[in-house]
Amino acid sequence: MKRIAIIGGGISGLTVLHYLKQRFGDTMEITLYEREAAVGGTIRSFKKDFCLFEWGPNGFLDNQPASLELIEELGVTDQLIEAKATARRRYIQVKGNLHAVPVNPLDFIRTPLLPLKDKCSLIAGIFKKKISTDISIYDYVSQRFSPNIAQVLVDPFISGIYAGDIKRLHMASAFPKLKRKGFKKTRMRSFIGGMGEVIKALDKRYKQHIQTNSEISSSQINADITIVATPAYAAAKIVENLNPPLAGLLDQIPYAPIAVAGLLFKQGSFKKKPDGFGYLIASKENKDILGVLIESNVYANRSSGGQIMMRVMLGGAHHPAIINDSHELILQKVIREIDSIYGLVSNPIETFVKLWPKAIPQYEISYPHWRQSVAEQCAKTPGLYLCANYLDGVSFNDCVNNAKALTERVSKGPIASLL
Repeated sequence: MKRIAIIGGGISGLTVLHYLKQRFGDTMEITLYEREAAVGGTIRSFKKDFCLFEWGPNGFLDNQPASLELIEELGVTDQLIEAKATARRRYIQVKGNLHAVPVNPLDFIRTPLLPLKDKCSLIAGIFKKKISTDISIYDYVSQRFSPNIAQVLVDPFISGIYAGDIKRLHMASAFPKLKRKGFKKTRMRSFIGGMGEVIKALDKRYKQHIQTNSEISSSQINADITIVATPAYAAAKIVENLNPPLAGLLDQIPYAPIAVAGLLFKQGSFKKKPDGFGYLIASKENKDILGVLIESNVYANRSSGGQIMMRVMLGGAHHPAIINDSHELILQKVIREIDSIYGLVSNPIETFVKLWPKAIPQYEISYPHWRQSVAEQCAKTPGLYLCANYLDGVSFNDCVNNAKALTERVSKGPIASLL
């Protein structure tokens, strides 16, 4: 029987396992190796009493069919929930004040986020064509619209996705699917028990094919096909004896560090009740904090009826030193920020902190050349494949789509001759 080894038990590795089992069933011996005691990578949902805290992503957009198909195949569609209507209102913090993100033409006209000149630039920019995407996000938005629009509107949202620097991120690489048509109505979704539910479903279904607490290199695996589904820096160590040039390339990609803080408050803890989805902060504000999400306003079952659950992201490419702060110092910064916006009359009744020293890969200006070099090196090592969020997208949807595409490549590659 031919063997396939998958190294890495995050959403990429687990989804590859799912699709490979669908494709080959028991005709292949397929094993996933995970160095930690549990699979899931950055997707973890932590429950305590009546609150739920997400270590990593808190949801996904339902505009990609592959993700919804995966959820249906795993039998957890009945666990899906939509973001509440209260989450539609979102804010951006500029000069210490919150401004609602415009959601209709009238809001756009009235918003104090942009002066009239920039509003005109935004409208005119929609009709501009032939602007190269082989530049930074900042340069692209500045050329199409204006530098101020890049700093005030685009920068906070890029921080929310990549925790990156728009002057260093490559436009075409960070947003390769801008023209992809999704559903007419896009909704943010999660699960009753948090994003960890999809990990549980995958783990339960394929338990016999998963080996945890297994830190190994590719040379230690006796397999016809090896799929490395770890972060780039871990993949570099795994393949260093198999393909040293590839290992060197994988070690080059930068990652932004993230600190995630969760705070549970009693309903009456604020002078001004937190409303909407929460807010993002422009990097020119020069704060460690990237954004504040009011989780209990976004999804049901994140806290009891008399409580408010918040999740705060800190650090990123602009403030990498956050990862050296103690949990106590991080919470102090977060509480000070929340107090400055909502006015605290009492402290949180529960707190959580999770540090991710290397959280999100950065698709910087040199990414296209780097990506091509990685592909060329992989082609020189038959039977070796890479699948992770440093390749072709960082979101949950991207990871699912890429895992499905990789399974197609594997089934049509060298392994086809082994069947």
